[in-house]
Amino acid sequence: MHIMRWIFLGLVLAAVGYFFYEARDFLFAPALEIYTPQNFSTINTASLHIAGRTAPRLKVWISGREAQSDENGNFEDHLPVFPGYNEIGLKVSDKFGNETRKVLKIVVQ
Repeated sequence: MHIMRWIFLGLVLAAVGYFFYEARDFLFAPALEIYTPQNFSTINTASLHIAGRTAPRLKVWISGREAQSDENGNFEDHLPVFPGYNEIGLKVSDKFGNETRKVLKIVVQ
């Protein structure tokens, strides 16, 4: 009888784990990783190259401009910036309405 309880407990834990694995897109916001530029960077150009990664085929908004992530989740865009302190907002949302937002702080000389 004792072994049957352990087998039952193992099956329940496996079922719960599988449920959370399958429901991860629904339960959690998509990841948003920014490769370039680094936060608090100083640049010398009027155009900023932004590149990063998120979940595949999601729309990414960079300061209100739409970019699309590819089949690997990579995205990139060029954004005009002005001399001085700039804050660039990034947002990604999935089909379930989960969002991830980040703000890049950049200084343009």
